[in-house]
Amino acid sequence: MAWGRVERVDPLPRSRQIGLLGIQCDTANLGLSALTYAAVAIVDELVPTDTRFVLFSINSDRALDRMRSQLGTGRSISAVPFWHRRPLSMARSVREIARCELVVDLTGGDSFSDIYGSKRLLRKLIHKELVLATGTPLVLGPQTYGPLLRKVWRPWYRHVLDRAALVVARDRLSADFVATLTDRPVLLSTDVAVRLPWTPPARRSARPRVAFNVSGLLWGGGYTGTNQFNLTVGYQDYCHGVVGALLAQGYDVELVPHVLTRSFEGGLEDDVGAAQVLLAQHPEATLAPPFDDPIDAKSHISGFDAFIGSRMHATIAAFTAGVPTIPAAYSRKFAGFFGSLGYPVLVDLTCSDTGAAVAETLGLVADRARLVDLSGPAVETARSRLRVFTDALESALSVELRD
Repeated sequence: MAWGRVERVDPLPRSRQIGLLGIQCDTANLGLSALTYAAVAIVDELVPTDTRFVLFSINSDRALDRMRSQLGTGRSISAVPFWHRRPLSMARSVREIARCELVVDLTGGDSFSDIYGSKRLLRKLIHKELVLATGTPLVLGPQTYGPLLRKVWRPWYRHVLDRAALVVARDRLSADFVATLTDRPVLLSTDVAVRLPWTPPARRSARPRVAFNVSGLLWGGGYTGTNQFNLTVGYQDYCHGVVGALLAQGYDVELVPHVLTRSFEGGLEDDVGAAQVLLAQHPEATLAPPFDDPIDAKSHISGFDAFIGSRMHATIAAFTAGVPTIPAAYSRKFAGFFGSLGYPVLVDLTCSDTGAAVAETLGLVADRARLVDLSGPAVETARSRLRVFTDALESALSVELRD
């Protein structure tokens, strides 16, 4: 695998427990599972082999075993979910938090905000407060901070930031947002999914191959169904326009879902359903096979000549695998992540009309050689920025795990 696990001599012999919050490996959202795999890989290299990991989310033994196997670790990893309506289960979760030497919280990468609704942010704040209430050090790992659409959240948000042991932003815009709330130090790093390994596939076609990642969430108008993210493009028309034009220009186009909603999870996030609608109108395109895990997905994505996507971690997978990447952005997290790394390439779906967004996307695909030139130094910057987090985390762990 490219950029895989690094062997490390354990500097600390004692058995301890580390908590991981705001991530989940047993999910149809490959972006969230990418965060989990990468975060586990990072912490796995920083602590002794007898240190236990606890994921505070719903994860089956099968999913945990697969993650261990893919990452090449024999680490003890268990799952202790928050069952908010079951007091005894919540009490168990709090006890497990209290047993942790430290809890690393990634908040799903971009969910420390109310753009996805107040209910989600409320849950995230409660989880963070539970950690703080136990006295366990809370490390807010690289993530997006804000925006906050409602000012009512600001005092509580500030309280968490001020009490966290470490606050790490994954982009400059997020660090600037934190600075509007508190004067505490903030480290500038990057998304931990930069660390996700992959295996490059064999070349599959002589013609240029373009992957198009359609977001089922945007396709349906967001969680509200009423253009929740204030897009100025007609997203469905944009998708049809780009896919149809690429096919007409002679590209091989593959539709690549990155959120593969399972039957019991509801369909609001489902990329597959949206891709199937596109495929019905554009039968010359193909549909990617289902992926077993985020490493499988990144390995597949790495074989394209260009990648267009509205799922953040799908674009990060392509970008860090060296594929010319065109984010079709619906929030500032895209500009924050890619812009902070010196890769100012995206199509902003919140300020362009549909025709202009389609034309801009097609122009970037045609100019993909330039994108390769831009992405090389940007990926190196990302790897350097990630070390800011890993070095700070290693220092925090050395304090918490010392004898």
